[in-house]
Amino acid sequence: MKKSLPLLAVLVLLCLCKNLQAQDPQFSQFYASPLYLNPALTGSTDRARVGVNYRNQWPSLTHSFTTISAYLDYFSKAAESGIGVIITEHKEGFLDFKSSEVGLLYSYKLRISDALIMRTGMQMSYFNKNLNFEELVFGNQIDIDNGQVIGPSGEVFDRGARVDFLSASAGTLLYSSDTWIGFSIHHINRPNQSFLDQESRLDRKYSLHAGYKLMFSKGRRLRTVSYQFQERSATFAVNYKSQGGFRQLDAGVQLYFQPLVIGAWYRGIPIQNVNKVAKNESIIALFGLELNQDLSFGYSYDFTVSQLAGVTGGAHEFSLTLSFGKIVKRTRRDTILPCFKY
Repeated sequence: MKKSLPLLAVLVLLCLCKNLQAQDPQFSQFYASPLYLNPALTGSTDRARVGVNYRNQWPSLTHSFTTISAYLDYFSKAAESGIGVIITEHKEGFLDFKSSEVGLLYSYKLRISDALIMRTGMQMSYFNKNLNFEELVFGNQIDIDNGQVIGPSGEVFDRGARVDFLSASAGTLLYSSDTWIGFSIHHINRPNQSFLDQESRLDRKYSLHAGYKLMFSKGRRLRTVSYQFQERSATFAVNYKSQGGFRQLDAGVQLYFQPLVIGAWYRGIPIQNVNKVAKNESIIALFGLELNQDLSFGYSYDFTVSQLAGVTGGAHEFSLTLSFGKIVKRTRRDTILPCFKY
C-alpha cells in the first residue's frame, strides 16, 4: 500500500491539468547535450567531440523516466561547417513507453565582424515510438482509499503499438566573446505520432537561450603548448522553452575555477499557475570536473520544490564529454563561444 501511494499522488497531481500534452524529454545539463539543445551548436568546439548524457527522473517511483543520449560532432575549418549525429532513447515506465531518435545535423559558421559570430544549423531525425497498451492504468482501476490498482480496465487494445516518423529542426546562435543568444525550433513539420491510425500532431518545441560570462583574474599557467592560463569566471544564463501548452524557464549561474565547475539552476515559472497550482518545479545543483584537457564529467541533482516534493526522489543526471582531434589554430581575431560547460 505504501509503495502505491507515491504513484497515486503523482497521478492525481498530473490530472489537475485538463489538457495533458506530450513534451520532449529534457536535460538539466542542456549545454552538456548541445546538439539536443540547438542544431547550431554542432561543431561549436571547432574540433571533434563525443558526449553521453544520462538522466533518471523520479527514481523513488516504481516506474521512473530515463533518458540516454549520445552524440558525435566535427568541425571543418576549411568549410566553416560542423556535422554531427545524435542518438537518443527515452523510456517511461508508467506506460512501458519507449521513444528512440537518430538525427543528422549540419551547421555553418559565419563571421559577421571581428567580435561577432553567427552559427546556423539544421537537423533531420528519424523517430520510433513503442507503447504497450496492456500496461496502461485507467482511473476506474484505482482504489482512491488505498491507492491500489484493482481489476482490469475493461478497455480492449492491441498488445502493442509502434509509430515511425521524420522530424525537421533548425536553430541559430549569435555570440561574442562574453555574450550569446540562441533560438531553436524542433519538429518544424509537426509529424503525426498517433498509435491508432488517427491524427495526433507533435507540437513544435521552441527554445530561446541566452547568457553572459564574467571573467575574473586568471589562474596559474597551464602546461599546454598554447601556454594558456586557468580560467576563472562566472556565467549567467537563461533558457525558455515552449511546446504546446507547456512553458518552462530555467535560470542559473555556473562558477568555473578550472578544472572545477559548480552551479545552481531554478526551473519553473513562479508567476504562472495551472489550475491554481504554481509552476515551481526544481532547484538544480551541479558539479563538474575536467579530468584532463579533453575529458570532462558532470553530475547534477534536481531538488523538487513543487507539490511532488518528497514523493518522486528528484532527478539524477550524468554527462561525459570528450574532445579530440587536431585543435583548430586560432588567431586574436577568433571569438570563442562563451556558453556554459554543462
